[in-house]
Order: sequence, then C-alpha cells, then structure tokens
Amino acid sequence: MTAALKPSLSYRSVYGSNKDGEYRFFGSLQAVQDEHRIWLSDGNISVNVDLEGGPVYILPPIVEGELFNTNYYHQDNSPRKTYWNRVFSLPEGTRFFVSGQFVHENGKSFFTKTKETPLAVVIYDCEDSVFFSHAVLSGRQRNEYWNALTPGSLTIGSFTLFIYFYLLIQMPYMRFAAVTAVTFSLVPIMPFLPPGVVFYYIYRNYWKRARILRAERDILLIPVNFFSKVMDFQEDSSVTLASGLKYGCFVRRTRDEAFGVFENAVERDLSLKKIRNDQDKFYIFGLLSVKGKDYMAETLVVPGNPNELSLHATKKARKYEIISILSFGIGFFMNLLIFLTFLTLIVP
Repeated sequence: MTAALKPSLSYRSVYGSNKDGEYRFFGSLQAVQDEHRIWLSDGNISVNVDLEGGPVYILPPIVEGELFNTNYYHQDNSPRKTYWNRVFSLPEGTRFFVSGQFVHENGKSFFTKTKETPLAVVIYDCEDSVFFSHAVLSGRQRNEYWNALTPGSLTIGSFTLFIYFYLLIQMPYMRFAAVTAVTFSLVPIMPFLPPGVVFYYIYRNYWKRARILRAERDILLIPVNFFSKVMDFQEDSSVTLASGLKYGCFVRRTRDEAFGVFENAVERDLSLKKIRNDQDKFYIFGLLSVKGKDYMAETLVVPGNPNELSLHATKKARKYEIISILSFGIGFFMNLLIFLTFLTLIVP
C-alpha cells in the first residue's frame, strides 16, 4: 500500500525537473527498447523503465462485477512472479503499473531499482480504477498444502524413508527405528486418512473463512491508508495526497445521504456488515478536487467505521485460524496414534 502514498509521475517530473524521486505510474506498453528496457505511455507522457534484474508481477484476470463479491475471495489465483527475460511476448497496449525510483542520468530519465528502493512492476488486465483493490485482494497470501515443489519433494522423501524401513525391518533389534521410518514416510498423507480426514476439511473451511476476513480487512483499510493511523474520522475531514489532490472523508446517517456526496461511489458491502457496531453511520471517501484524478484514491461508501470493522475482522480471523490449526492437529495426531498402534501389532 505504500505505492499509493507516492505521487504520480507528471510531465513536469519528467521534463521540467532534474530532481530524482519516488513516483508511481500507470501506462500502456508502447515499445520494447532492448533486452531489459521498455517504453510506457499514459497518453500524455512516455517513460522509460529499466527492468534488469527485478521481478515482474502478473495479476490474475477478474470477471467484471466479481471484485467486491465475497465469492471473489474464494478464488485461489494469486499474482504470478516472473522476470522480464522470461516474458517472451506482450502485445502493444498491455497495461503496466510501475512504482519506484525515477532518475535522471546523462540526459535520460527512467524508472530503475536501487538498493534503497526496489522497483515494483505489475502487469494487469482490468480497469485502472479497480487495480488497487484487485492487487490488494489477490495479493493476500494463501495457505495451500501443495505448491510447485511439494509433489516431487514429498515423493522423494517418502520413498527414501520407505526403503530405509525395508532395510531396517530385516533386523529384529531395529524394530523401533523401522516403525519410526515408515511412520515418517507416510506423514504427508496422514491428514487425508480416515477418520482424521474430517478434521482436515474443518481446518480448510475455517482457514478459508479467516483468509476472507483478512482480505476484507485489507480492502477496508485502503482509503484509511491515506489518513493518519491515529486519526478519528470526523465529518468533512480531508487530507492532501502526494499528488496535491484533496481526499475527503464524510459521515452520513442514511444510505441516500451517503450516495449523494459523490457520483459513481462504490459500496464496500462485505460480510463484515453482520458484525459492525456502527450500523447507523456511513463513511464516504472520495477526491474533493474537480480537476485531476488518482486511480488509487477510490470513491467509496463504507457501512460503518473502517477502523472498527477491520479490528473486528482481525479478531474473528484469528479465532478462525486457531480453530483451523487445532482441527488439523487433532486429525493428524489421531491418525498418527491409530497408525502407530496398528503398526506395532503387525510388525514382528
């Protein structure tokens, strides 16, 4: 979220000043200069980006209308990390978001990574106005049992331990070591065996609930990110963004009044509405400047105080995580105990 606090790159920043600084930029792919440099344009200015050695993130696509639906949080698509030398073909007009150090060297201006400021480069395929929310939601870390390296590593480890068990079982005095070896060889599949598999599904269910709540917390804190963390939101309060635009927060008692403050406001109507304490208030966020735009400063209506809602979400998510971890542990050790008991009876 720190990228939202940086100013947008402007014509003056590129051509009217030789001062280096941290900026963010939305643009479309205009041209590829060489192996690690590209040109991006937002229709007003063109900028050069040095991608050498830095990661490039590719956001998963979204179906229009699903971004603020809680079904969206159940998707397992996450941003894909790659490097520019592994990206072989991109059509002209591909959308990019860049955040980092913009420097002037030898009469040339370009984005580049430095030791102090890494370069954030994101390729996306959605409206600029929902990019920030989409990036925050899809970037929420998953807790998957499998990843790209899991199948191979588990197969090799289990097979090695099973061979070790076969060798040890031929020695009567190595009975305990043999039982231990075969037990550890089956650890990866232990949670999926009955009767403990029931607790595994309980674990998955509650962990997913916790992830949804944390995603809701993250998206609720997007407008709050522009204000002071200790700020108590009051009516008609505002803050000046890095771009110089004014971003305001208003409080209204009714839904009609809330949606009358700004045009085209989006309601963050999430599952947290069931636990909000401030049901008689709507918090409205939006740009106060008629001229100028900032895609990261969204126009929103939140039913309730975002700080209080995010606090509720964090507490409830923590409870769900504790339940899920306990469920996983109970199922795993239940199966482990049953397996060890059975193994000691059949191994001579």
